[in-house]
Amino acid sequence: MRDKAKIDLWISVLLWSMNIFYIVLFFVIPLNELWVYAVFIVPVIIMMIWILIGSYYELREDYLYMRIGPFFGRIKYENIKSLTLKNNLLSSMAMSYHRIEIKEHKKSYLRGTTFIGPQNREEFYEELKRLCRNLEK
Repeated sequence: MRDKAKIDLWISVLLWSMNIFYIVLFFVIPLNELWVYAVFIVPVIIMMIWILIGSYYELREDYLYMRIGPFFGRIKYENIKSLTLKNNLLSSMAMSYHRIEIKEHKKSYLRGTTFIGPQNREEFYEELKRLCRNLEK
């Protein structure tokens, strides 16, 4: 099962606004400095667009695969200790306020907690819960 990442409106507006700003900036920069723009700003624009359109979560055979643009992660189902529906803005693999909190066995809170934000959160949560056999009761 694959589900696109949910992106809250404010994050989407922020990223698209920055892209538009950088594109407008292209027409204002002096010609002799365009190489600096090409080297530093074009990769940033590409990465932001990649994050906006290339983010998803996928339930694979043995693990949860998470991709947010160029960043990715994997969590084996057997390592998942607990799943909880949460509403928060802690930094993680989610771009939405409505998230699923995943805690892993034998890891600290910081290293063993991941938040994901699929578009169909409840459906994705139920399917992920079904695949995880080592959940604590």
